[in-house]
Amino acid sequence: MVRTTVFSVLLGQFGLTAYEKFRPAFHDAAARASEAQRDPRLARVMVSRATFDRWSSGRLKGVPRREAATILRYLFDVPAEQLFEDADIASPAGGPSAEAGTVEFDGALEIGAQARLLTGSNADPALIAMVSRSLDRVVDRYEALGPQLLAGETRLLRGMLHTLLAGQQPPRARSELFRLAAQAAGLLGYMAVNASAPFATVSAYCTEAEVLAREIGDTEMEMWAAGTRSLGLYYTGRYHEADQAARAGIDLAPTSPQAIRLLVNGRARALARTGDRRGAEATIARAMTLSDRQTTLPAGVTSCIAFTPYSLARTLANAITARLALGDTPAVLDHAAEIDPLHPHGSLIRTSTSTPLGWSGPQPPHRHAGQTPSGLPIRTPRRQGRRLAPSATPGPADRRSGRGVRPPSPTKNKALKLRD
Repeated sequence: MVRTTVFSVLLGQFGLTAYEKFRPAFHDAAARASEAQRDPRLARVMVSRATFDRWSSGRLKGVPRREAATILRYLFDVPAEQLFEDADIASPAGGPSAEAGTVEFDGALEIGAQARLLTGSNADPALIAMVSRSLDRVVDRYEALGPQLLAGETRLLRGMLHTLLAGQQPPRARSELFRLAAQAAGLLGYMAVNASAPFATVSAYCTEAEVLAREIGDTEMEMWAAGTRSLGLYYTGRYHEADQAARAGIDLAPTSPQAIRLLVNGRARALARTGDRRGAEATIARAMTLSDRQTTLPAGVTSCIAFTPYSLARTLANAITARLALGDTPAVLDHAAEIDPLHPHGSLIRTSTSTPLGWSGPQPPHRHAGQTPSGLPIRTPRRQGRRLAPSATPGPADRRSGRGVRPPSPTKNKALKLRD
């Protein structure tokens, strides 16, 4: 005779009525029990299909053996003695009751099982923390290794986050997974810019980051993604669109520290490339003012791919890029002098004191410095390098088109190194 026990009710509540679903859930509970009880034997306990059928049909007399009973306690948070008692199935809320005038409610065990089901999670805090640390390490190593060595790792993290989000988590955990997934997509969008991927790829990653950030109200992450989209447009020579993308990001929160990057890296550099001197200078001034108003900013030179606000040194370095496009040599030197004491390993700009700064145009500013320790450069394509190396004093036609057309003349004994 089939009996309806508390165990069979909980199987339905937890979606474990099939042996194929019960077995891995029991295995996970066995691992937790083994760790908590410090008893390695618990991790090796298995339940056969015949045993499962006997338990679920109510044909078991008494309770399972001690090891299995312990594991079931970790699986359902109910003592084994209660699991195999007859279930008290209550009438549906609002339905007919056994006696007129009485009100029926759900059974206490059923209520507990439903609550546990709703707050269950496929992502425990330790796993979420591990993913967060992994993304931080990508940021920390990026300027040394570049997209060639880190894009694959970041794609794996993004895939893991998508898999987790396809499952169930309580709101706080799910919000954190959304934040991390937005970061992973944003990092891949930035790497796609550096690796010269099609702009459609850059934009798709940025859109994913923006959508996820918007869902959890993370405006700063949404602004960061807008800045990366602007960067991608800038490096394809679409300077007016780059300015518009950065402006849209600023409009989300004009006084946010994230607006510094959008102003100086997004708008100022793009406006300088279009020949809009007044607009570029005004935007640089806005960025510097906003930077000065911050009570706390990162020290030194923040990583180009970091989610933190721009440090003063990085803001100045981007202002230099814009000033170079405008041919404003005195301002370049002023900014360089400001950077010197802020950079722990020397100036971002090194110029030979034996050579006057009367060059016909800047050397091509790379998106990142140098090469990786393995000798692999963080690649900047030739076509974009040519766009980044117009004359520092563009002619009228150049100003109208927004593009530089003359490559720089190399100057002996002079090196210029800038990072975005």
